[in-house]
Amino acid sequence: MASEEHQERPNPFFMAWGRLVVRRRWLFLLVTLLTAAGSLALVSKTRVDTSIEAFIAQDSDTQRLLEEYRDEFGRDAAFIVLIEGDVFSMAYLEKLRSLHAELATLDMEVPSLGQRKTERQKRAMAAPASDAAPASTAAKDDPFAADDFGGFDAPADDGGWGEEAGGSIIDEITSLVNVRQTRGTPDGIEVGELLDPWPSEADLPALKAKVLSDTFLVGQVIGKEARHSVILVRSQFMSEPDSIKVNREIERIAATYDSPDFHTMVTGMPALNDGLNTLMMSDLGKMLGLSVILMIIVLTWMFRHVVGVVVPLMVVGMSAINTFGVMALVGAPVTMLSNILPAFLFCVGLGDSIHLISVYRDARNKGVDNEAAVIQAVGTTGLPVFYTSLTTMVGLASFQFASLGAIQDMGVAGAFGVFMAFVHSMVLLPIALTFVKKSRFGLRGDGGHDRLDTFLAWCSSRSGIAGDTGVGPAPAGFAGRRNRTLVVGALLIIIAGLGVAQLRVWHNPLSWIPEGEPTRENILTMDSEIGGTNNLQLLIDAPKGEGIGNKPLLDGLEKLQQHIMAYQDPEVGQVIGNSVSMVEVVKETNRALRGGDPAHYVIPDTEQGVDNAVQMFEFSGADQLRRLATNDLSRSQMTLRIKWMEAMSYVPLTQHVAEGIKKYVPEGARVQPTGSVYTLVTTVGSIIGDLLRSFGVALGIITLIMMFLLRSLKLGLIAMVPNLMPICFVLGLMGFTNIPIDMNNLLIASIAIGIAVDDTIHFLHHFRIHLDAHGNVEKAIAASMRHSGRAMASTTVILMVGFFAYMAASMENIVRFGLLVGLTALMALLIDLIIAPALLRLFYARPAQTEEPANAT
Repeated sequence: MASEEHQERPNPFFMAWGRLVVRRRWLFLLVTLLTAAGSLALVSKTRVDTSIEAFIAQDSDTQRLLEEYRDEFGRDAAFIVLIEGDVFSMAYLEKLRSLHAELATLDMEVPSLGQRKTERQKRAMAAPASDAAPASTAAKDDPFAADDFGGFDAPADDGGWGEEAGGSIIDEITSLVNVRQTRGTPDGIEVGELLDPWPSEADLPALKAKVLSDTFLVGQVIGKEARHSVILVRSQFMSEPDSIKVNREIERIAATYDSPDFHTMVTGMPALNDGLNTLMMSDLGKMLGLSVILMIIVLTWMFRHVVGVVVPLMVVGMSAINTFGVMALVGAPVTMLSNILPAFLFCVGLGDSIHLISVYRDARNKGVDNEAAVIQAVGTTGLPVFYTSLTTMVGLASFQFASLGAIQDMGVAGAFGVFMAFVHSMVLLPIALTFVKKSRFGLRGDGGHDRLDTFLAWCSSRSGIAGDTGVGPAPAGFAGRRNRTLVVGALLIIIAGLGVAQLRVWHNPLSWIPEGEPTRENILTMDSEIGGTNNLQLLIDAPKGEGIGNKPLLDGLEKLQQHIMAYQDPEVGQVIGNSVSMVEVVKETNRALRGGDPAHYVIPDTEQGVDNAVQMFEFSGADQLRRLATNDLSRSQMTLRIKWMEAMSYVPLTQHVAEGIKKYVPEGARVQPTGSVYTLVTTVGSIIGDLLRSFGVALGIITLIMMFLLRSLKLGLIAMVPNLMPICFVLGLMGFTNIPIDMNNLLIASIAIGIAVDDTIHFLHHFRIHLDAHGNVEKAIAASMRHSGRAMASTTVILMVGFFAYMAASMENIVRFGLLVGLTALMALLIDLIIAPALLRLFYARPAQTEEPANAT
């Protein structure tokens, strides 16, 4: 009969590794040098890209079309200064002219000025950030600069709709001051500026009536109530960090003009990215600090020794530095997704460290000398820690099957980070433990039971009977207790499945921002007063051999435009604010040729009339025409201003646009939607497919790894139940509580399986070893509780405390993230300590009367 306390045999390889590490402490210098190199790369080469575009694969049709648009017509995102006040007052207009002029000449050092995304990536790979070309030379030397668009004719740097030239940064600036105004002359037309000549006080009533009756101007540069106007500032291409710098400079300038009767607000997509980045980094910094403080308190309470507190956090910190350092070296930017990597590494690194420390202190408590205890801890935990790392790495590497580039990059970086956490746990921690002399790391020396032992005993008793020897017939009530636990587990899975069915993909970064924050309020004001912050662009190709100015095409585009403008969202209502295209050019030219009569704001009745209108506008306003069409007039664009909505709410709109294109665009012409709205819809729409594809691959590989590790087909399949249940429960909770899947919590399932697999492998690894040794299921479960249960519970408490701290954040997405990860850790622990033992008691028979070694297969 086997002894009650079977001594688990350490793995020979990891025993040898433990001896090597404790006798070669200089290996600490090696991992320190790796971390120092990572720190250097982190400081000098890190790129941050929080834009939605960071998620698009460079070879995708969405990205290709977006780049085609930019090749021809420049940057699609604009800085927007929204000004509230009595627009048609002299004081307001004078301030508007002054602010417009100062913004038009904005000039500052912008290292990435003129660089397209692909060019920035090449430069990031070639040189540190400090060596980037200065603003004065970047635009000149860069083949993708705004005045050389990679071989395409560049949009003229002329101030856009008006005549005013911008500074070295500004490519176009438009407001009431210089917005395009086409007037009739004795010789034809004149394309000038709305406020040229500058109006007098007496002119203002007539000017107000004229502007508010012009559908081109209302919703473009002025609100329908004449209480708001905008200055649209389009810059040359630049990186996301530089765009944020420019946005802040625009905010600084606008603030100097702010007054009760001229209230300035900076908005637009660059402002949103700036606001999100600022709030997120502030929240993450504060919450990470609070999380670490709370983790230190818990670690101190558990281990009561500096090594048990500091070194596990060092393992996580060094792994994170290595990870982001490698990302910087290979040119992968930090995105909204990769922001979660430190949290992921906390889950993995702390688990590895705590399991090793737990085995070490148990050995010390039994009188094993310090060096032997370290070697024994490495030998005992090395193999399960390796397999937990391997399965987690496989789960992350499976994101290579995703279609979104940022998810692929995050998967590779995360897998590398998990590997480095394993390395530091097997090098840094054992070396640090060799310096410990007498501490028992908080374990009681009298062998008595503490609260954690009581908790573990309670978990085991949910499906078993206290005092059961595991031999012979099961005690009375054994089967009923076990089966009740399994039935409850099955019912919970069914309930969770109902919640999963209610999950929705819903991505709205604006909802993350607290109410009252200027970033959020400015966008909402822009939507309600002007007509929208987002843009939908249509790239229009004329029939082969014809120009954009042929009547059938323009008639079709006008009908398409009306079709799109008529779209009504079920919740928002009117979505489209205004549009700018060749249709307006031809109609306003026709009106100007007929004395400005509003009745002639139509496309001419004849092909000749259309041709004349286009030619006359091209002669008088070639620079303005260049913003809307190429020099040969073979390609044009239509820009529609759209209100801010949740990403998937745009799907019906995109379908509506597609129907209109099919119905109204004449044969031979081609119209392709692009811009921020289509980028958002395409990207977010790929999430579910990416999740299912990547998760399916990971699940299959992890199952095979579990079978190999546990040396049992049956035990490997059993292991997948506690691996999948926490994911099911968390996703079900999200469905019931209306927490959507978005770009922020996209990887909750991956974190869940990482946490669950970690616990399951440790628990079932020790179960299999002890079951093989004496064939007694009850003793094998008890041994697993002793060897890994305490470490699992300790890790869970630390993760829960650390991640629940994120619920104090101001941003809703960070609050949700902390809540979900903390609950995932708790669910994974309870399932492994309650459901897993019940499954083991169900599928493994009890020995008759004697305990003979059994094969777990």
